[in-house]
Amino acid sequence: MPPNKSNTQASRKKASGATSGGRKSARNTKQQSKGLTVLINLLVLAAVLVGIYIANIPADSSDGHRAASSAQTQKTGLPASKVKPASGEADEKLEVHFFDVGQGDSTLVVTPSGETILIDAGQNNKGELVVDYLKELGIDRLDAVIATHPDADHIGGLDIVVNKLDVKSVYAPRVAHTTQTYKDFLNAVKHKGLTIKAARSGTSLPLSDGVTASFAAPVNSYGDHFNEWSAVLRLEYGNTSFLFTGDAEQESEADMLASGFKLAADVLKVGHHGSRTSSSQAFLHAVKPRYAVISAGTGNKYGHPHDVILKRLAKAGASVYRTDKQGSVVAYSNGHEIWMTTDKGS
Repeated sequence: MPPNKSNTQASRKKASGATSGGRKSARNTKQQSKGLTVLINLLVLAAVLVGIYIANIPADSSDGHRAASSAQTQKTGLPASKVKPASGEADEKLEVHFFDVGQGDSTLVVTPSGETILIDAGQNNKGELVVDYLKELGIDRLDAVIATHPDADHIGGLDIVVNKLDVKSVYAPRVAHTTQTYKDFLNAVKHKGLTIKAARSGTSLPLSDGVTASFAAPVNSYGDHFNEWSAVLRLEYGNTSFLFTGDAEQESEADMLASGFKLAADVLKVGHHGSRTSSSQAFLHAVKPRYAVISAGTGNKYGHPHDVILKRLAKAGASVYRTDKQGSVVAYSNGHEIWMTTDKGS
């Protein structure tokens, strides 16, 4: 019986459809395979990039402070000791910056929460330099400004600082001077609508973070002996302590000893730029400093620091840091230990 024509055509169509479906399926499989290959290549590339990234992470995380300081030094152009540690590293740490202002004094305290105290600002021509230091540290507000005494090498730059920054309070001893430098300082304070709070023994600064700061001097009145009027501030953070003495000389030192005020300190800002008129043996015996910082100008006409004081500090067992030799000096405290850095190395 001859084959049915309609059945034959249906069979051909079915076969043709099967062939076409097979080809389509093969093409789909090939495309999926190609897509899988691309995905695998991307994953391999990602793995390589991650490996490169990990390889460039410093192996020793304990060196993080130095690494961060180095990176910031490149950014600011200032020495590492003038650069504030990155936010994560600054947590729980107190910083004390002894700025290099030549023959003069200027010291900045930064508490763990960012409260700031500026003690003096060098000569008249150093005000802008101190402002630059502060700006590089990201500081545009000062919670307290302390003018230790009316001498120009301490308050000369304060008028510029007070005029250019947001200042919350100003402290100074109750002694006046007739110099234009002192008048400029008073006018800057008045222009900001501030009044000067008396710096005298027993007065405390309002601080947080477990940081305390009180004036040890002046204890008495000293006539026109301006150095003896110096506001001396003692600061504690945890088990660490600092003593900032301005230009206090041996009469003021004797009064502090007689007052019974606690003077022991890990870090001493040496009085009167290391002059023989300060840092008596009895005073150093009471302070017992582990570190002593002397702020003086290179080749200054006074011969500061005097050899007798350097020998006295060595005998007391203090490690001495000098701005005329090492540039700005920075002390860091975590409340348990203190470490020091300098512009020019130790």
